[in-house]
Amino acid sequence: MADPDFTDDHDRPTRRGRTAKGRGHFADASFRRLVDKSPDGIVVHRDGRVVYANQTAVRWVGALYADQVLGQPLTEFIHSGSIESVLTRMAALRHDGDVTRASEGVLLRLDGTTLDVEAVTTLVTWEGAPAYHVTLRDLTFVRTAQRSLRYQATLVDRVDVAIIATTVTGLVTKWNRAAETVYRRPASSALAMPIGDAVGATFDPTAVFEGGGSALATHRTADGHPVIVRVSVSALDSGYVLVCTDETKSHGVERLLRRIVNSLDEGILVVDGSGSVTSVNPAAERILGVSAAALVEGDGRAVHRIPMYDVSRRPIDPQDHPVAQTVRTGRPFHGSIIGIDRPDGRRTWLRVSCRPLDSDERHGTAILVSFSDITAEQVARERLTYRATHDALTGLPNRAAILNQIADSLRAQGEHRLGAVQFIDLDNLKAINDSLGHDCGDELLQSVARRLRASVGPNDVVGRLGGDEFVTLVAGDVSVAELASYVARLERNLDEPMKLGAATIRAQASIGVTMVAAEDERTAIEILRDADASMYATKAKRRRGYGKPADGSPR
Repeated sequence: MADPDFTDDHDRPTRRGRTAKGRGHFADASFRRLVDKSPDGIVVHRDGRVVYANQTAVRWVGALYADQVLGQPLTEFIHSGSIESVLTRMAALRHDGDVTRASEGVLLRLDGTTLDVEAVTTLVTWEGAPAYHVTLRDLTFVRTAQRSLRYQATLVDRVDVAIIATTVTGLVTKWNRAAETVYRRPASSALAMPIGDAVGATFDPTAVFEGGGSALATHRTADGHPVIVRVSVSALDSGYVLVCTDETKSHGVERLLRRIVNSLDEGILVVDGSGSVTSVNPAAERILGVSAAALVEGDGRAVHRIPMYDVSRRPIDPQDHPVAQTVRTGRPFHGSIIGIDRPDGRRTWLRVSCRPLDSDERHGTAILVSFSDITAEQVARERLTYRATHDALTGLPNRAAILNQIADSLRAQGEHRLGAVQFIDLDNLKAINDSLGHDCGDELLQSVARRLRASVGPNDVVGRLGGDEFVTLVAGDVSVAELASYVARLERNLDEPMKLGAATIRAQASIGVTMVAAEDERTAIEILRDADASMYATKAKRRRGYGKPADGSPR
């Protein structure tokens, strides 16, 4: 698909002071790569059909590649409950560069599931015609956070000390019942007020947090009465939480905070500057399968000895997991996904965040580690990914996975570069299905898959395209003579007799080959098509009685 132009004039000022990129916008390769790799979904649609979707958008709708999305009606990917609002917002855009407000909607995936997103639509010029550029943001984590906040809000409203939440800029977002009592100000008037106005004193949550997280201050109630409070400030991604109480009740506040932490479903650890665990909540014991005593006693480094793995299931060096890195560097880590092996042998997947408790002392300060169990989510994701990319009968990569592998191998170097593709067609599968039954036919396919895997090199890939068609991807530089020898070896291995039920048969296969140059300009589909054509040429020669080509038919 050709790179589009958003406007005819490069960097021409547009409405409301924006600048629209012209022929250099998507035409610039670096910018195009940035757009393609953006973590936000980016879609362009014109005349009701999708004309561009970046990798994130393709993945969000559950497609394996962009061709499943491009050219499709836009409404195929919008939940019916969101279509009317989308059309209404589009109708409000009248001039090139007009932009809608961010609004929420529901994306419809190819498998029928949905994804909550936030969308911003811009009217642009795409290849000389009006089109709509849509930027999408995944709201999954936002929804999860909202549910967590609702739960916490219920809990917070039941405590007997003032708990106040603010934005990063200091606007009040939560004012519990105890805060209403302490400051004699109802939540209805406190919400959205600057925190200083709400507590009747100059107050900077950021300064208190960075100064150690606690301060003794004199505040004033709504009717002007002074209140001496001990303020504890904790940072959240969205702002701050303030716990305000009379100094005489400080010990009660500590007990209350501990109860809150102990009631969380999220595991909490506190690790000191040497990496030793000093505090553990019950959820951490449950998730890790290790008692608090075992984690804290001795050298306190038991957590570092738990085997950990990355999302590709590769072991993580103990010095490289998030806790160790934060202890070593003082840098926070948010949302890292790691797997652990519990003492009972279960593999558990966690989403882990680590941050120094004292941001001024980046080295040597205590570290707060929070984590949640996402095993069910991770296992389901891996299972769906495997099913989407592998043949159920043979366990080999399927057509979609093979096409992706070819595309990736074209960009690889050295021994991982794609050198050739072999297309294998079983000539006698139908006859075996008809004479011996489909169970024997399935056994034949499984046996062929095993023999193909045993015939290839460690960097080569074997896949099943469907039916009686298989493919092997030969890695690295390979000569015509080497490839002919490779084909001959495949044919010998496939020709070995195999037992199917009470019958002994030989697999009859036609093999076509296409060689892949280092700077090959063909696409993955074109390369596979050429290998297929070579296979049919081999099959035709056999039918005419010429036998197998001596060179293995590499192209």
